[in-house]
Amino acid sequence: MAIKNAIGILETKGFAPLVLGADTAVKAANVDVVEWRQVGSGYVSFVIEGDVAAVRAAIDAATDAASRIGEVISQLVIPRPVDELDESFNRKSK
Repeated sequence: MAIKNAIGILETKGFAPLVLGADTAVKAANVDVVEWRQVGSGYVSFVIEGDVAAVRAAIDAATDAASRIGEVISQLVIPRPVDELDESFNRKSK
C-alpha cells in the first residue's frame, strides 16, 4: 500500500486510454488506484494516491501512455488533499 499524501487524476475520452493510463501509472510508481469514474459523454477518469513524487511520476507516465492511443482531457496532482475530498471516493472498504 502506497503512502497517501497526494492524489492524482487523469481524465480521458474513451475507456481504452484510461485503462492503459491506469496500468502504466501503477507500474511506473508506488501508487494505488482509488477508483475510476464515468464522467459522461465518453469521458472517464481514474484517481490514484501515493506520495507526491510518486503520484506526479505516475500521472506523467499515464498521460504519455494514454495519449498514444487516445485523447487525454486533463490531468491533475493534488498534494495533501483535504480529508473531505477523500470521502467523496468510492472505496471498496474503509
